[in-house]
Amino acid sequence: MTDTSIAEKLRITEGYVVWVIGQSVEETALLDPLPEGAVAIERRTSDDEDDEPDLIDGAVLFVESRAQLEDDLDEFLPQLGSIPVVWICFPVAGRTEIAAETIGQLVADYGWHTVENVPLDDAWSGVRLEQA
Repeated sequence: MTDTSIAEKLRITEGYVVWVIGQSVEETALLDPLPEGAVAIERRTSDDEDDEPDLIDGAVLFVESRAQLEDDLDEFLPQLGSIPVVWICFPVAGRTEIAAETIGQLVADYGWHTVENVPLDDAWSGVRLEQA
């Protein structure tokens, strides 16, 4: 029996395009290995402003503090409405002041709600969001 990868726990599947919004290489590396044909992008659009946004199957936002979460929600949540699967990943309790309930309260102000909380490994959890 094989262990489920973090990417699989976040529903990243074969051929998936996922926008990874992270702060460090260590955080974004948590998704490795991606399933075959899956691609992680760091920007929603290319450098050419005339290009259409990439078609994105999911987004994963990594945060390490409540202050960072609040800042990132203001910046990124308005851009995520057309993306079908959105996750916020955060350090497990005891390593941060963030909890799934906190995320639920904060995203409610933007018209979103939490639908699932998944432990990713010993250090990280993920909360899946949907628009209300």
